[in-house]
Amino acid sequence: MSRIRQVGMAAGTFSVALGIGFVMQNGDALASRFGNEEAATQPAPFSEPVEQEVAISPDVTIESPLIEDDAISVAQGGVLMTETPELSKPEATVIASVVLPDSAKVPVVQEAPVQLAALETEEIPAVENDLTETVEVDCVPTMGAAVGSVASVTLSVSAPCHVSSAFTIHHQGMMFTAMTNDTGEAEITVPALAEVAVMIAAFENGDGAVATATVPDFADYDRAVLQWQGDSSVMLSAYEGDAEFGDESHIYASNPGDVSRIETGTGGYLVRLGVKTVDSALMAEIYTFPTGMMASDFEVMLVAEAEITTGNCGQELNAQSLQFSPTGQTAALDLTMIMPECNAVGDFLILQNMFEDLTIASK
Repeated sequence: MSRIRQVGMAAGTFSVALGIGFVMQNGDALASRFGNEEAATQPAPFSEPVEQEVAISPDVTIESPLIEDDAISVAQGGVLMTETPELSKPEATVIASVVLPDSAKVPVVQEAPVQLAALETEEIPAVENDLTETVEVDCVPTMGAAVGSVASVTLSVSAPCHVSSAFTIHHQGMMFTAMTNDTGEAEITVPALAEVAVMIAAFENGDGAVATATVPDFADYDRAVLQWQGDSSVMLSAYEGDAEFGDESHIYASNPGDVSRIETGTGGYLVRLGVKTVDSALMAEIYTFPTGMMASDFEVMLVAEAEITTGNCGQELNAQSLQFSPTGQTAALDLTMIMPECNAVGDFLILQNMFEDLTIASK
């Protein structure tokens, strides 16, 4: 390839890259150079080829593909042209079609696409959970009752807003203090004192729950209850048959027996209900005897006793007895007395007439 074609290709490449931008930014200077007194009108943005009138001086011609015989191309002001000194033409107006390269076109402004924010799927913050837990409906305690063996009822208490809290169970006049765990739950087995057993759980702020259960084997048992408040050191003793104090058949807190004595028909058993560690707790002891299962005559002497201690000596003692027979008969007795002075610490008092002895005739 000749030097003329090499120069023409270089100038052409340069003019295509810079031509339009140069004309748009230096319209006045170009107009002066090419004989126009006014600056060229700046073209509007477009994307299709447009026709444009260009004033051509007699000594300048537009160079459209360059050939070897053409004169040397010269880039002036960013416009590609060739000098042809031998030609002398009158000034003429030439209609030329100018096609802009994509890189030189004025970009069409487009609106930014609307982007939807991604929905977060994170868990609700802990504070929201805390607020949900304070909703009143979530704080209402509930209690279920399931009938168990030996005419008993197992209570299941759920109180999520009363964690590690004391509450009172009420049943047929018997009252004792219970406690929820660190999740607000509690499970307690209670000897039934009625065939249709109604149980109430009451918290200090007035919240509570009720549960009812029908106990089909209630009529098979005699039951006696001794209840008190605080550390009074009272107890219920059942002397079965000819038992003496401390014998195997002397049923009390230190020798309560168990359900196996009921199942074998040899005697009764005792349970203590209440949480002693709570201040002024309500305590209850319940003795159960299988009256309907005895095949021979049997007698049980029921006694309320109180140990004289440094904590109750000289103090007022309050206690109550409750007794329930298989026939549905009930009896209750309240006791209020002043304990002996502290020089009698270690002795026991027999609290007379708090219960009716049981006399079971064989069937």
